[in-house]
Order: sequence, then structure tokens, then C-alpha cells
Amino acid sequence: MTPRPDRNDGRDLDQLHRDEITVAINWVIRTCQDIIRESSHKTFWVPTGTSTGTAPTTDHLIQSARTDVLNKLQHQINGAESIISIAEHERAKRQF
Repeated sequence: MTPRPDRNDGRDLDQLHRDEITVAINWVIRTCQDIIRESSHKTFWVPTGTSTGTAPTTDHLIQSARTDVLNKLQHQINGAESIISIAEHERAKRQF
């Protein structure tokens, strides 16, 4: 997260939260775009290492789904959720 400004009036903190949330969500979107570029053909997922004309095994699909898509996306989503949770917590503290 971005270091807190020395002057912590509500407007500065709100702007900081908006900036941090926007950056975090942009990273989620970029990760989606990277996954599409790296692991898809015409917007359909193509598991890594799949030979043309062959059906991958279930184990291969599971591993590839996690490696190609889910782990990458989950990492970015977890980061964005953390930033949003911190912003919510800080905003709640200010309202009392």
C-alpha cells in the first residue's frame, strides 16, 4: 500500500483509498488480459501443453487450470480484497 500522507484529513485519505483501489483493480484486469493473451485461442482457454487434436487428461486439465489461470487471478484478487478491506477499516475508524 501507499505510505499514508502526513496530513490525514478525510479528503486526502479518501483520495488515497480511491487511488489504491483503482490500481489494485487495474492489476486484476491486466492479469485477466495477460491470461487471455498467454492461455487462450479466440477467447477460449487452451491448457498448457495440449497437443493439437488430443484430449488432455483430467489431471492435466486440473494442473493447467490452476497454473494458467486460477493461481494468477487469485493472487491479484486477494491483493485487491486486502486493499479494499484496509480502506473500509480506516474509513470506519474515521466515522467514530
